[in-house]
Amino acid sequence: MHNTPALPPETTIAIVGAGRLGGVLARALRAAGFVVVGPLRRDDRVPDADIAVLCVPDSAIAAVAFAARPHTRLIAHVSGATPLTDVDFSLHPLQTFTGTESPDVFRGIGVAVDGRTPETLEVAEQLARALGANPFRVDDAHRAEYHAAASFASNFVLTVLDAAEHLAKDAGVDRAHLAPVVRRTADNWAVSGAASALTGPIARGDEETVARQRAASNDYRELFDALATATRAIVERAPRAAACPEEPGV
Repeated sequence: MHNTPALPPETTIAIVGAGRLGGVLARALRAAGFVVVGPLRRDDRVPDADIAVLCVPDSAIAAVAFAARPHTRLIAHVSGATPLTDVDFSLHPLQTFTGTESPDVFRGIGVAVDGRTPETLEVAEQLARALGANPFRVDDAHRAEYHAAASFASNFVLTVLDAAEHLAKDAGVDRAHLAPVVRRTADNWAVSGAASALTGPIARGDEETVARQRAASNDYRELFDALATATRAIVERAPRAAACPEEPGV
């Protein structure tokens, strides 16, 4: 963690919300040298503080911000989807959390930030950098697209992996055996994007194998069809080498 945050170390930050992110963020901000109160439950009274960071469900942001406003100079939320209507700035770590992570979990990750004014945007950027993260701006006009992208990159990936796990289990294959190909696929995508990284029967044009896979998908056939259609669209824009028929791949 940074030992000399851009914001003064005596800055007092109240973390409101004792869920997964609230606890991790409180630990990380303390490690970064700030005076941190909390994490508080959202029904707790917010003490006087320089900044209140609301780690609460999106539906609770307006009410909690209203209650906190008399006690703090600035209010932020950590929502990726909610506009700045009721707060001064936003700070959304582009990461998934279990709540048990150490403070260095923020190091090197991206954090979507925005502010109602240039000054509050700067505060958001300074907090992100103090955590060791890399801030990037997402304004209210693009918040829905950004958050949808985050869901595709995390939540929906887990939906697909859950289907893979259940189908593999029926074949007597453990989740641990799938994990290496998942990691390699993600690494390849990070380097060159989906069109270049794509392998498998759809990329090769092997429709007989695709048909056998579809028949074996059982309860996941509807999901298979949707994913196959989307994958064919990737093939259409893929470089020729990615669809080379003599490369079996997955």
